[in-house]
Amino acid sequence: MQHYKKSTSAMAVMKRVSKKTLSVILPVLMTLTLLPFFAFADSGAQTTIGGKTVEELQTHINDLYSDETIGTTGRLHRMQAFILELALHAKLKNPDFKIIPQDGIDLAFKDGVSANGVDEGILSLVDGWGIEGMVGNGPLTTPTTTQQKYIALKQAGIYVSDTTVVNTQQQLDNYYARANAWGIIPYPRIGGELAQSLFPGWRWAVNGDYFWVENPTTIGLSSRIDGTRNVNNLTDAKNYLYNINSRPYDAWDKWDAEEAAVVAEGGEGDRARIYDSYGSGLLVPSVGGQYKPVAGEDGDPTDIDGVKALYGDEWDWWWRQAGLNVNDGRKTWLEALRNSDYDVIYIDSFYNHRAFPENQTPLTKEEIDSLKVKSDGGRRQVIAYLSIGSAEQNRWYAQDEWTMADPNNPNTPRSMKAGTTTGSGASRVYTPAEEGTPTWLAFGYGGNYTEEAIVQWWDPAWRDIIINGDGQYNHKTTGDNTSSIDRIINQGFDGVYLDNVGVYSNSRWPSWETYWTANGGIPGGSVLSKFTFTYNGADVIDGSVPNTENDVWSADTSVLPNHTNTIPVPKLNLPTGMMANWVVTASQDPAYKVGDVIVNPSSIIAWKGITFKLRLVNIEGVSLSTKAIVRHDGGTLNVAVKTNNAVDLTAVSAELVDSNGNSLNPAISASGEIVSDSAILGLQLPFHLPVGTYTVKVTLGNNELQDMSQTFKVNLKPMSFALIPKNQNVNIGDMVTFSAKAAYGDENYTYQWQQLVKGAWTDIANTNSGDYTVKAALSLDNTTYRCVIKDTSGNSITSKEVTLKVKKK
Repeated sequence: MQHYKKSTSAMAVMKRVSKKTLSVILPVLMTLTLLPFFAFADSGAQTTIGGKTVEELQTHINDLYSDETIGTTGRLHRMQAFILELALHAKLKNPDFKIIPQDGIDLAFKDGVSANGVDEGILSLVDGWGIEGMVGNGPLTTPTTTQQKYIALKQAGIYVSDTTVVNTQQQLDNYYARANAWGIIPYPRIGGELAQSLFPGWRWAVNGDYFWVENPTTIGLSSRIDGTRNVNNLTDAKNYLYNINSRPYDAWDKWDAEEAAVVAEGGEGDRARIYDSYGSGLLVPSVGGQYKPVAGEDGDPTDIDGVKALYGDEWDWWWRQAGLNVNDGRKTWLEALRNSDYDVIYIDSFYNHRAFPENQTPLTKEEIDSLKVKSDGGRRQVIAYLSIGSAEQNRWYAQDEWTMADPNNPNTPRSMKAGTTTGSGASRVYTPAEEGTPTWLAFGYGGNYTEEAIVQWWDPAWRDIIINGDGQYNHKTTGDNTSSIDRIINQGFDGVYLDNVGVYSNSRWPSWETYWTANGGIPGGSVLSKFTFTYNGADVIDGSVPNTENDVWSADTSVLPNHTNTIPVPKLNLPTGMMANWVVTASQDPAYKVGDVIVNPSSIIAWKGITFKLRLVNIEGVSLSTKAIVRHDGGTLNVAVKTNNAVDLTAVSAELVDSNGNSLNPAISASGEIVSDSAILGLQLPFHLPVGTYTVKVTLGNNELQDMSQTFKVNLKPMSFALIPKNQNVNIGDMVTFSAKAAYGDENYTYQWQQLVKGAWTDIANTNSGDYTVKAALSLDNTTYRCVIKDTSGNSITSKEVTLKVKKK
C-alpha cells in the first residue's frame, strides 16, 4: 500500500498514465518536461491523417515513447514512436510523402504481437513495408509465421516489397511464384550460376548486390512493367527497383588510384574482387585491360584460373570497357534510372554517398524531379534511403572524433567508434565507447559494416539529427544542421525508406541496459538518472544515504484514544528543485508496509513503530522538444510531470508567461486523491498566440525554480493546405474544376497551376486562383496537374500531383 498526500485543488486536469515497475533501489526522479513530441505542434488545416486527428496521433506517439521499461517490448514501443514521429513530421510538411520501414515486422503490430492487429499509428502514417529475403526462393507457397505477418500487412492495405537473392533459374521461378501468391512486390538480386547465365563474364558474386539498375526483362520482371502506368500511391505499383547503393557509377576518376593504393599496401585488390558482392560486376573482361581478377574474401583463389581460362587475363572497369567518359558516372547513373520503367525506385539521396561528408554531393531537386517520369511517360515514386537505427560515418552529421582509421574495413578507410560487447547470452558484458564519443552510439553494427554503429534512437540528440533539426551537431564543412528527413523532403523525394528499424531486438541491448542501469541510469533523458547530494556531510548517491547514522529515521509511538498519532518529520535543508520522501523499511503498523513511500510529508500519522529510509526527489527542469514553436490558435499546452516512483506532484506547478512577465494562465498543478508516477498538466493557451518569446515558469511549493524555467519562441505557422486537389474522372466535354486552398503562413496568397508537359512542369496562364477549371477533351486524358501557392514572404508549398481522366460518353 502506498500513501499519498491528498489535494482538493481543482486547478488542473490530470491525465493518468500507467505506473512503471522499477527497482526500489533507484532514485526517485521527477522531471518536468514537455511531452516528447509535438506538444506545441500545429495541427493546422490538415486535421486528419489516415483517419486519425493530428492530436490523436501525437498522443499515441507520446504514449509509446513513455514506455521506458527495460527489455524488448519497451524498445519496440520506442522504435514505433520514432517511426511515427518521423512520419507525422514529414506528412505535416507533405501529405503525400510516403513512409516505408524495412524489416522489424513486429513493429507493425500493437505491442509487437500480430494477433493484436496492426498498430493504429502504423495504419494511419505508414504507406509501405520493405524487407530483404523474406519471400525466399523455396518451392512452397505456404507461408511461415513470419511471412504471414507481411501478408497480413498487405491485406491491411499496406504495400509490401521484398528483395531476395536467387542463384538459379528455379529459385527465380519459385521467388516470383511466392510473391504472386502472397501479393508482395518482388525484386530479385541475381547471384551465383544464374548471374553467370544472365550476365556472362560480368557477375560472379553469390550474394547479388543492389547497386545495378537492372533491365527488368533480363531478370524476369517484364510482365509487371508498364511504362505508361501512373503510380501516385504505392498500392498502384506492380514492380520496384532496389538501388540503394550507386557504387558502379560512383567517382570513376578515383578507381585507378584507389586500386593502386590497396595493392601498394599489400592487398590483392579492391574493386577487382569479382566474387565479393561489394565488387560484383565492376571488373569485366576487356581486350587490352590493365587489371586481372582476384577472388576476394568470398571467393576461392583456385577458381580464378578457370575464370581466366574462359575470359583471358585482360580485364578492366566495366565503364571503361563500355567506352564511357571517366567523368560521366553521375550522368550515366541518372540516365539509367530515367530510361527504366520501374514503378518505384529506392535510391540514396546522395550520388557519391560513400564519400566523406565534406566530399558528398546530394542529388538536386531538379534531378529528383526528372526521375519521377518513366521513359514511357508514366508517373513513378522516387524513394530515398535513410538509416534511422544506425549512424554511418559518411553521413552529414558524422564528426571526425566519432571515426577512426581502419585498414581492416573492406568497404571504406574509416570505421565508426562505438561501445563494444564481449561474451554472449547472459554473460555478455558491455563497455561504452571511448570518452568524447556520444553515448547514443551504442555498439558497432557488426559483420563487414564497421563504418556503422547501432544507435540509441530515442536519445534527443539522435532525434534532432534524424527528425527535428537544429541540434548540437552540424555538417562539419557547411555548418548546416537541417535534419535528415527535412533534407530528403527539401530535395523533392516522394518518400523515405527507413532502414535498420529492427535494431530494437538486437541481442546486445540487454548488456547495454545492464551496464547503464548500474552506472547512473539509461542516458539520453531516461528516468534512470544519477544525481549526487550531500546530507549532513554524507554523500547521497542515487537517492540513498550510505551513512548508517543518517540512513534511517525511526518513530516509536503509542496508541492514543483516537487511534492517531502525528509524528513530525525531520527538517532537511534541501536545495531548490529537491524534495524528500520517506520509504518504509520496517513497520509494526498495519497501515504501512515495507516499501511504501510517504511523499514529501511535513508529518506522518501512525500508531505503531515505523522505520524509514530517506529518498530524494530531483526535479531536472523543463526541456522543449522543438527549438522554435509555431503560432498556436488556442488549445492546451500539455506539460508532462514524470517520476520513476509515486510522489506528490501537487507540489509542482507550471505557468506560461510572456516576455514582459505577464501570466497567460493560472498556475496549474496536479490534483486528486491518488497521484501517479506520471501526470499531464494542461496549460490553456490563449487564442492566436502572437509571435514572440514565452517562458514556462516552474514552481515547487512556493519557490519559483528560475533555473528550470524554459524560454521558447513562437513563430508563424508554416503554410499548409486547407484544401488538397483530387484526381478527376469525367466525360468528354464536361467542365472540370481542380481546387486547392492554403492556410497560415504570411497569407495574401498567389496561386499558380501547372501542367506536366513532356516530363517538365509548365505554368498555366491566368490561373491565380485556388480553382482551375478546364473543359475535358480527349487530348487531356491522363494529364497531370499541380498547384504552387506562395505567401507574401515568398514561402511556397506545392500540392500533390493529380490526374485528369477523360472518357467518351
